[in-house]
Amino acid sequence: MKKYAWKNKRGEERPPAPASALGELLGELLGELGVEDKLAECQAQIAWEKAVGPSLARYAHPLRVNNGCLEVAVPSAVWRAQLSFMQGDIVDRINKEVGRTVVRELRLINRQSAPRRSTTQGES
Repeated sequence: MKKYAWKNKRGEERPPAPASALGELLGELLGELGVEDKLAECQAQIAWEKAVGPSLARYAHPLRVNNGCLEVAVPSAVWRAQLSFMQGDIVDRINKEVGRTVVRELRLINRQSAPRRSTTQGES
């Protein structure tokens, strides 16, 4: 495993600053392990409810991200049509939440499932 050392402007090694250095170290480590993209895909799925709101998130559920396409289960053609109109805005909101472009499009799949309870506090 690669040893991580921080150097000052004169090239002298120094211990990292706690919070910012830990974030940098974690980012480098995830990149080296090749899991950075998978982590971003998971973050995109988690960002779904914030991007669409709790009411819509009760009925439309993210399934997976595959090559920049977020697959979403919807209960009917009506929901599919509604989300297709909102697709550009939803994709932009998800990518903004994640902090980089992870999702390029939505693939809406008809799949019946029971409505989910919101994970947002204060919603039921």
